[in-house]
Amino acid sequence: MNRLGWRRMLAFASGDFAFNLYWQSVSLYLLFYYTEAMGISAATAGFIYMIASICDGLVDPLIGCAADRTRTRWGRYRPWLLVGAVPLAIGFGLLYFHPPLEGGALVAAVAAAHLLFRSLYAAVNVPYAALTASITRSAAERATIAGMRMVFGTGAYVVVALSTQPIARVVTGSRDGAFGFFVAACLFALIAAPIMLMVFAISREREAGPAPAGRSARHWQAVFRNRAFWTLVLAGTVLIACYTIYAKSVLYYFKYVLRDESGAPTALALAGAIGLVVVPLWMLIERRLGKRAIWFVSCAIFGVGLIAFALFPPGAGWPIRLFLIAMQAGFLGINFAYWGLLPDTVEYGEWRSGERAEGLVFGLALLFQKIALGLGAGAFGLALGRIGYVANQPQTPAALAGMRAVMVLLPLTGAALSALILWFNPLRRGVHDTIVAEIAARGAAQGTARC
Repeated sequence: MNRLGWRRMLAFASGDFAFNLYWQSVSLYLLFYYTEAMGISAATAGFIYMIASICDGLVDPLIGCAADRTRTRWGRYRPWLLVGAVPLAIGFGLLYFHPPLEGGALVAAVAAAHLLFRSLYAAVNVPYAALTASITRSAAERATIAGMRMVFGTGAYVVVALSTQPIARVVTGSRDGAFGFFVAACLFALIAAPIMLMVFAISREREAGPAPAGRSARHWQAVFRNRAFWTLVLAGTVLIACYTIYAKSVLYYFKYVLRDESGAPTALALAGAIGLVVVPLWMLIERRLGKRAIWFVSCAIFGVGLIAFALFPPGAGWPIRLFLIAMQAGFLGINFAYWGLLPDTVEYGEWRSGERAEGLVFGLALLFQKIALGLGAGAFGLALGRIGYVANQPQTPAALAGMRAVMVLLPLTGAALSALILWFNPLRRGVHDTIVAEIAARGAAQGTARC
């Protein structure tokens, strides 16, 4: 089995820094930007986010299928990075552009910009994710790449969390004005696009066979029968939806419960920076326990943190920072296990059916991820409306208590249900290596038979 080596794995994984400049900005700040800077109601903002995220997810498997069928001198997946990097950067800038409109026209324009960005993001991100399964079949290298990607993603998280609001305030004054967010988005796009083009230049794909013409039904059927894939994806969907509710609560908790809005960027950046220590630690633990076991340990950390929050609500300063750090450590473990296991489900499906479909597997996985994010954001927006939240006003005691409850109940339920679903995943430690060996032996036998 050919090995990539550390330098090529590191260069490939750096793409996650670029993608996470976009992704973390959308995850951390976009809903907050809609309600606090643009003045859109929480319910409407949550609905826009939910619909755009779900539509984005529906595009993902279509992009995956198209990428699987792409045949160029650069490969199947790499050309999508080359063609899509610059349009994606422009789309991200438009996402934070405040048009001179009001009412329904403003909502329609914001929704259109969000849908455009999501479609462009899918067209570049799905092929990049599928490349993980194409550039190597080594489970160990895939785990290492997953860890490296998370380290780069953590770096982007810190940059976004620490710089977005300060940039907005420098540009527009003391408040988080819409134009300031637009300037921050343009700066992030100017960094991200060249990195994606660099990843295109340095990546090399395994040689692909002819495009699977006439095999669409078998292609889809192979994925639908892939138990390793579906248990992983469903466990991730539940966890991501509930984590989204928790994560989007943080800025509001700082602003209205703690009355320490200026402390939010530093606290979020510190929680993100812990990934630079935690992710390498998860990589070391994976060598002894395996990726599946890490999922269960991480869910336990996440759940214990939420229970502690419910019993002893943290105040401003170090108590809330330590809570955010613990939650981030647990989520990073789940994220590491997810992206480490997902490429392995490609071989599981090939082993069971004889069909290999990297692009479709990653496209469907991202579909469910986007649905989970959309449902989480939509539920959070609706919950804010139900508890009596009013933007940029002092909140009632009932609304403040509701914010705390929103941060705990669904995320805690999601962590428990996620662990239960993954218990039925067949990719226990060592299983993937056996599967790869059997696939190789099967291929060798077929080659001998043809001779």
